[in-house]
Amino acid sequence: MKTAATVSVPLLAICFFAGMWTTGVYYNYYKEAVSEGIPEPQRKWRHSKAQTRLQEGLDVWARRNHSYHDVTKVLYNRVPKCGSNTMKVLLRELQNRNRFQFFEDKDYGLKALPNKLLRKFVQMVDQLPRPSIYEKHIYYVDFKKFGKQQPTYMNLVRDPLERRISGYYYMRFGRIDGNQKQKRTEEEKAQTFDDCVLNNLWECDEFGPKTFTMTQFFCGQESICMEPSQMAVEVAKENIRRHYAVVGVLEEFSSFLKVLEVVMPQFFRGAHDTWRKIEWKQMEHQKTAIKIPPSNESREIMRERLHLDYQVYDFIKERFHMQKSQLGIKD
Repeated sequence: MKTAATVSVPLLAICFFAGMWTTGVYYNYYKEAVSEGIPEPQRKWRHSKAQTRLQEGLDVWARRNHSYHDVTKVLYNRVPKCGSNTMKVLLRELQNRNRFQFFEDKDYGLKALPNKLLRKFVQMVDQLPRPSIYEKHIYYVDFKKFGKQQPTYMNLVRDPLERRISGYYYMRFGRIDGNQKQKRTEEEKAQTFDDCVLNNLWECDEFGPKTFTMTQFFCGQESICMEPSQMAVEVAKENIRRHYAVVGVLEEFSSFLKVLEVVMPQFFRGAHDTWRKIEWKQMEHQKTAIKIPPSNESREIMRERLHLDYQVYDFIKERFHMQKSQLGIKD
């Protein structure tokens, strides 16, 4: 009995210190991704909508009164296949009317930049004239880390499964107007989305990067954002709370424009009416050339694989609905 007691005490001590060390590493890793003022993410990840509203309340807003009338620089770090080409057409129309400059980035390559390029990007955006909107496919950037003023962010998202299906066929067949070089081989073009999901090919891989693309755009440039994890989801949500004036959903595009008109009229005054005038010219050209609807089985499997993106999407959607309600905007 003495021997057992003698052995158990050191083992308990080792377990205790190992637990303390692990907790410390976890906390420090989280602090690397977000500033010290943010609490640790909750351990229970699944909550009902009622619980979410109760816990977060109005704290989901960077500015509680939704007023960004004084903003002179906006960064639209657009998520692919979420209506961003549509938004570009609209912003080109609005820039002369509302007297701001719209800058389009033609480099669709790196979304996560090496530190040297990231610093260069921050300096470039910081030096842009005001008022202006800059758009680019890029993960969220913390300008304050480089000693620069943080621009106000905006974005537009889409149901993750529909976004993934659209992106899958877009990379094979481009848009109806032919404005896209096909980026897949003939063999890959012959593979339907069902083939991709059921055979767990790289574009539909359960643990692949394309299963949490939306999360990455809001999580940012930190190392925690480069691999699928619940931590990346929580950081993404916190960045949305703190730095995004509006994040709309493509399924409610008309309401998105109305919210932008109220929140940032200096840029978006007349956006809804302008879009209604040009919509019929643009919608057909923006569609993916060929898109084969997947089976219900593939949809269910892929929804599960996209569970991280769905957490971010559901958070954004609920936040957007609350914003509409508080601004008195109806569909």
